[in-house]
Amino acid sequence: MKQLLVPILTALSLSLASDAREENGVLEGILISKDKNSITVLPDGAKESKRFTPHWRGGLPKDGGGLDKKMLEEIRNLITTNRVRVKWEFEERPRVVEVEALIPKSKKGTVRGTVVAKSKSSIDVKPFGKGPVERYLPHWRGGNPSAGGGLDKEVLQQLTPIKVGQKVTVNWEYEERKRVVNIH
Repeated sequence: MKQLLVPILTALSLSLASDAREENGVLEGILISKDKNSITVLPDGAKESKRFTPHWRGGLPKDGGGLDKKMLEEIRNLITTNRVRVKWEFEERPRVVEVEALIPKSKKGTVRGTVVAKSKSSIDVKPFGKGPVERYLPHWRGGNPSAGGGLDKEVLQQLTPIKVGQKVTVNWEYEERKRVVNIH
């Protein structure tokens, strides 16, 4: 029994050591989703996203406690698919301490790079040389969806044949987020 127990305990201790968590950090990446209480970011160079919630402030809910109201307001103002910088720390789970939307200096441009991810309405491109992965979406055209509005159909047609790994040139404009003007 002792011979069997030693390898099991050794494997368990190695597993726990490899699961050691970072206590805090700063990361940049694409804001892939948000809800009223959290944000989810795909950090630069990562394959998996990371979820952050604000700190709890003020004791029990009956005593007025709750998630940090200032941070919840900042989360409400973020726009998904934009790049963000998140300062965080670990307290029960990853907690967002500061978050900043990374708005491009220029309102339009061209990027040449490799497609690293794609959906039917967006494309993630890693620029040749230096630079982070950016997510691009078509412009919204024609008002609200009930009035026939939707993503630019011409750009959606340009996106359809593109494959992950393909080299592309994206002409873009910044309107709330980076928007594809055309891609080839």
